[in-house]
Amino acid sequence: MRRGMRLQKPPRAKAEPTTQAPATVNWALAAIVVLLAGHVFAWLYPPQGLTDVFHLVWGVAYAWLALLLRRPGPRRWARAWLTGLMAVQLAGRFVVFAVDDRVLLRTLVVIGVAVTLTVVVLLWYPSSSREYFAARRPG
Repeated sequence: MRRGMRLQKPPRAKAEPTTQAPATVNWALAAIVVLLAGHVFAWLYPPQGLTDVFHLVWGVAYAWLALLLRRPGPRRWARAWLTGLMAVQLAGRFVVFAVDDRVLLRTLVVIGVAVTLTVVVLLWYPSSSREYFAARRPG
């Protein structure tokens, strides 16, 4: 190699376009943060043994699945798992509402039901959400 000559770098591969999440999915993710905060609150106060494990596991699962939904390329299976977890939790909320008569707890359960239903509707009903999750992943 002669003095003063530079090695040429190979051309960079063109980046694949990423599919941006629509506003409906972003709003659903914001509502998931509210549900996650509810799990943290329930986990910290008051300690109740086995239900603490439930809130810890569900909170971690919600956070992980929400992060997956934000990554480039739609994750249909993450949306399905998230919806399944919410369905199980919704059933649990009805049980808690029926068993416990504390006003604060019942109020939090009603708020949780409303937020959960909002997330499910935002992830499945609007056409922008359906198109986002129906799209193929880039690459």
